[in-house]
Amino acid sequence: MGLAGMKTEVQILLDLVAIPSVSSVSNQPVVDYVRARLDPPVWKVGLYPYRDAAGTRKVNLVALTKNGRGKTAELALVCHTDTVPFDPGWSEAVHPKIRNGRLYGCGSCDVKGFLACVLASLSRVDLKRLSRPLALVLTADEEIGCVGAKHLARKKAIRSRYTIIGEPTALHPVRAGKGYALAEIVVRGKEVHSAFPARGRSAIYDAARVLVRLERIAKKLARRKNPNFDPPFTTLNAGLIQGGTAKNVIPGECRITVEWRPIPGQDPAWAAELIREELSRSTRAFPGFDAKLYVKRMDPAFAPSATDDLANLLGSLTGRRAAAVSFGTEAAHLSAMTSEAVVFGPGEMTVAHKTGEFVSTAALSKCVACLGAVIERLCG
Repeated sequence: MGLAGMKTEVQILLDLVAIPSVSSVSNQPVVDYVRARLDPPVWKVGLYPYRDAAGTRKVNLVALTKNGRGKTAELALVCHTDTVPFDPGWSEAVHPKIRNGRLYGCGSCDVKGFLACVLASLSRVDLKRLSRPLALVLTADEEIGCVGAKHLARKKAIRSRYTIIGEPTALHPVRAGKGYALAEIVVRGKEVHSAFPARGRSAIYDAARVLVRLERIAKKLARRKNPNFDPPFTTLNAGLIQGGTAKNVIPGECRITVEWRPIPGQDPAWAAELIREELSRSTRAFPGFDAKLYVKRMDPAFAPSATDDLANLLGSLTGRRAAAVSFGTEAAHLSAMTSEAVVFGPGEMTVAHKTGEFVSTAALSKCVACLGAVIERLCG
């Protein structure tokens, strides 16, 4: 059939979850697991390795059925291979268990469940009889900034007419998604003994002034609406504050970690500009005030493709309406490589990224049937 080793999607997922693949380690074992199941007479496999910031080897994989030419496919199935970190006390994280129709484990929902469904569906389709080329794409480091997807986009490693990007969407075909931006505001004061506060300057007090202005920016961002999203506007969150060294020391530095999720059509740089403007106002209003914004990540939103053929096909197979999501995906980076991109997969993001993550076995089964039908329809 073009895929070695006949296993069910549940058996495959049990295997995949048992392979630790948090973003801080190499994803090579997951790639090796998949590659070992790609029948050489059917697939031509390209590997795109790179080293992450810590020097760890990461690998992207692009596999194309041999009935195509060059790097072009009719349909590409894309899945990231990394997971978020998990609580060491959660025994099921890499020792998955099935209870009451749910498979529990780290990555079971986000997004190894989709990968298991892809592999199971490929094993049930006669790939040698496909008339149009099919691609399987594995990426690294999605959870820490879609690094692997950006790497593939720069390499122009694949071009496809249709692309399904795996994420837990409860089997809704997703045509749009918010972007993601991450930044840090560093507020500097002057450190002195707390018995003599007039001789120093509290970075934490100045950080409080910054927080008031961030809330003002969040309200401004909320004025532009897109009813397809929940919430229907760009959100801004000050999620972390770190400052001070001791209770009896006037703090000399305070750091605020800020994220925002722009809706399609809104430049993610706009929020950064608003923050810088407010910091400049504070500098003028409060003599000695010192704060700077450092942007670490700025990913655009995923806007709907010009066509909706793939989304309509998936919707007809699942009975689920097309939707938009408020979390970031690789689609924003891969959409330039395809005519139509849809984010799709079993499970729900609300149960991902936490202890007790799970996916229902019924959703896995339905996803396998759906993917098989899509492959037959578009590539058969």
